[in-house]
Amino acid sequence: MKRVLIASLAVVALAGWGTVYADMIGLDEAAQGKGNKGLSWRPLDAVGDPVDFVLSARSSIDSSQPLIAGAAGLAGTVYVDRKGTGVQTADAHGSKGISGGGGHKDEELIFTYDAPVYLNSITLGLNDIEFGSGMGDKDDPIVFLSLAGSGTFGVTILEAEVFGAFTSTGRKMGLVDFGSFTSLPGGTGIDAVKIRETNDHIYVNIADAPHVPEPTTLALLGFGGLAMLGRRKRAC
Repeated sequence: MKRVLIASLAVVALAGWGTVYADMIGLDEAAQGKGNKGLSWRPLDAVGDPVDFVLSARSSIDSSQPLIAGAAGLAGTVYVDRKGTGVQTADAHGSKGISGGGGHKDEELIFTYDAPVYLNSITLGLNDIEFGSGMGDKDDPIVFLSLAGSGTFGVTILEAEVFGAFTSTGRKMGLVDFGSFTSLPGGTGIDAVKIRETNDHIYVNIADAPHVPEPTTLALLGFGGLAMLGRRKRAC
C-alpha cells in the first residue's frame, strides 16, 4: 500500500519538554526567486520570515570517495531554479542541480540549523530523482548527518535507506521523511544535514523549516537524542 504523507504543518508535542513546529517551505523558483544565492543563503518561509537554517554547498568533491563525508572538495554556491535548489561552483558556473556527473561532480547541498532539531522533524523534497538498484546507476543520493554537538558528519545514510524513507508525490519527485530512517531513532538531535549526489542530477524543492526547540529540549538533544520519541505518523 502506498504511503501518503500529509504535510502542511507538523506539530510534535512533548509534554514538559517543549514543542517543535515544522513548516513546509518551497525551495524552488516560485517560492524563493530564481538565481545564484551565493556561498551561504537563508531562505524565507511562506510569510516572508527567515527560516532557522542556512544553506551552503560543495562542488568538485572527490568522486572516488562517494561515501566519505569529509572527502576533498571545493566550496560551492547555492542556485535556485524552476525544479528546486542545486549547486554551482564558487564562481557561479556549472549545471543548476546537485550534480553527480559532469565536470564538477560530485556536489552536495548542506543544511545547517541554528540550533539542534529532531531527526523526525526533517523532511526534504527531491525533484528530478530516479532511484536505481544500487550505486552506479541512475541517481545515487547519499545523506550525511551531523549529530547534535558532534561537530562532524558522522552518520552516513545510503541510497537504499533514503529510498526506504521516500514517498513519491509525482513523476521523479517525492518527499524523504528523515524520521523513517532505520539507522537512528526519530528523536535524535541533528545540527546539520548534507545531501550529496554521486551519479546523475537532483534538486531539493521542499524542506521542513523546524523552529528551534525550547531550552530544556535542546539540553536533551545534546545527549544524542531521545529514543522514546516516536516517528511521525503516516496515513496509509
